[in-house]
Amino acid sequence: MEEEGVTKFQLHWQAGDAPAPEFIRELEFWRSRLRAIGGIGADPRRYGGIGFGNLSRRCTEGFWITGTQTGELASLGPQHYSLVENWDIDANTIWARGPVAPSSESMSHAALYDLRPDIHWVFHAHLPELWRRAAALDLPRTPADVEYGTPAMAAAVRDIARHARLPVLLSMTGHEDGILVAGQQADDCGEALLRAIARAS
Repeated sequence: MEEEGVTKFQLHWQAGDAPAPEFIRELEFWRSRLRAIGGIGADPRRYGGIGFGNLSRRCTEGFWITGTQTGELASLGPQHYSLVENWDIDANTIWARGPVAPSSESMSHAALYDLRPDIHWVFHAHLPELWRRAAALDLPRTPADVEYGTPAMAAAVRDIARHARLPVLLSMTGHEDGILVAGQQADDCGEALLRAIARAS
């Protein structure tokens, strides 16, 4: 998939401070676990070698998310995170600051945080077997004609999450191998993903 990792929204980004190391500790724990199973990374055999997968955590000012094209890095430091401070989903626009620009999937994360104040964590991984078996496993799925990083995907994700029990795990049908999970606790999100992977295998 050639377009993987391409930012499709309008981005207003300013250089700024990194998050405190302790704020990203749980994100890094789960990122390393997901990277170990191939859900996050960069692989010349997948998507033209472009990085994939991202994680975020809500904060008072908005949310911190892994930076664009960081999938190839074995581990991230605070300098690899971006603070998304504001967003306009209808206008397909993100405002962010930090050491790096935010992930190309920031709009879907924003849609979830915007929709539900009880969502504090969002993980996006690329898991081919789980994605292919989403219908068989009866996972909630976005429409096949909806692309990642667009207002349409943000709306589709919101429609699924609006009344869902947390953690909510869904398949992004029009985004090859894309799986999204959101919840109140980092461990809830990560463990929901691992359970779903076990069911799919």
